[in-house]
Amino acid sequence: MTALVTHLKQQQLLPTTRQQYVSITNRIGNHDPVEWLKGQLHARPPIGTVLPYRAAVKHLLVSEHGYTEDELKLLLPKAKGRPTAFRHALHPEALAVYHEVVDGCPEPSRTLLHLLPKTGLRISEACGLERNSIQTIQGQRVLVFRGKRDKERVVPLTASAEKTLQSYLSTLESARWLFPGNMGSPITPHAVRKHTRKMAEKHGDLAGLSPHILRHTYATLLVARGVDIKTIQQLLGHESIETTSRYLHPSISDLSRAASRLELE
Repeated sequence: MTALVTHLKQQQLLPTTRQQYVSITNRIGNHDPVEWLKGQLHARPPIGTVLPYRAAVKHLLVSEHGYTEDELKLLLPKAKGRPTAFRHALHPEALAVYHEVVDGCPEPSRTLLHLLPKTGLRISEACGLERNSIQTIQGQRVLVFRGKRDKERVVPLTASAEKTLQSYLSTLESARWLFPGNMGSPITPHAVRKHTRKMAEKHGDLAGLSPHILRHTYATLLVARGVDIKTIQQLLGHESIETTSRYLHPSISDLSRAASRLELE
């Protein structure tokens, strides 16, 4: 498995992505990777599950068996699966409840969780922020960091997000990481998710809450304010605009307003 790990690092994938792919390939065991993948696809899992399966097998075949990209196009089955279940963003009332509840979390989770729906960061990106990630470019306060596939990302800070960070920084001791964890390391996504799970269990308005839902919420708020999809794509750090489009679901309020137009006829 050493060749696979080395290959994944060379691809500049996020540590969480590399761990996911290694975990998937461990499940293959002594089975033929392609036949194993076909068996998984036969069960018609959600497309969000299929894509990591196929990617993991692809990386395994390249690193361990020397296949080329052209060979893999012919060898690997296409990724087909059920549409991923609809994930609601937090509506404005639930978002207000969320920010109120988050105030009860300990630092640094408190500030990080306040920041997620204001920036749209992936949880892995937020946890990996360094103190010097906060910069000023052309008079605008921004977050600058390495995102997915180690690409530089620049995310502007709203006035609200900047205020949240300034209050937090005034109490933060000198450290490399913006959100430090234990033993000189940054806080982990797992530690943050524990808080969102507890909030989801205790508050009905926050059912299903997760860091990814907060990313959906950020995108939904941008859509509601008329931001175009190409700009949203850049803010979310997506390579493909098709990925961005999956975040842009109309809210129940949007659907209700659309349906109510029938009453005007």
